[in-house]
Amino acid sequence: MTPVAHLKAKPIAGSVVVGPFASLCCGGSLIFASIGLGVFYSTLGLSRFIPQALAAGAVSIVAINYLYYRHLAKEGSAGPVALQQKMFISTAIGLAVMAGSFVFMEWLNHAVVHGDRFLARPEYSQAVIKGVPNITLLYVCATFFALAVLWALPFPRPDSSGMQDNGRMGKAARVAIFGATTVLLVGVLVDASSKVSGTVSGQHVHAH
Repeated sequence: MTPVAHLKAKPIAGSVVVGPFASLCCGGSLIFASIGLGVFYSTLGLSRFIPQALAAGAVSIVAINYLYYRHLAKEGSAGPVALQQKMFISTAIGLAVMAGSFVFMEWLNHAVVHGDRFLARPEYSQAVIKGVPNITLLYVCATFFALAVLWALPFPRPDSSGMQDNGRMGKAARVAIFGATTVLLVGVLVDASSKVSGTVSGQHVHAH
């Protein structure tokens, strides 16, 4: 409980803000509709970019916590091991808030507010959480892979405590994680590019 009791407020606050903001890619229609901008939001088509929004949110949460705690470790204001523990806990809290807010907005939008329309489709009505397609839950779970990426990032530590991490197994694990992350990010970018291209092509055909 000691690391939890002494977590820094700034990275947690930043992570908690990023999480709900990323969840707006799906549930944002409810918020924008409440202020009379529902049609404007619908024209953006952000609901098609759920993996990209979650990936951006996870990367942002990792960056906030990593840069903050790495700076503290370099200053020597506390032990690097304790700081690294706090960094992982703070990041996990941010990811959990993002996952929870995203699933809640999906459920509220598809199973409650617009349940009559979406629950008629099996991918929504037969999902583990009604209104939240299983593929979407898979995307949400995949964001916690960011914790493995955080572990793989270099963190200032004394030579004595970092000897094991500098071994061949540690280096191989880091390379594997960075490789898997690169593949995932490339896949997300290619998916986004294909969706954007499809939208542009569709608008071009419709114009003609």
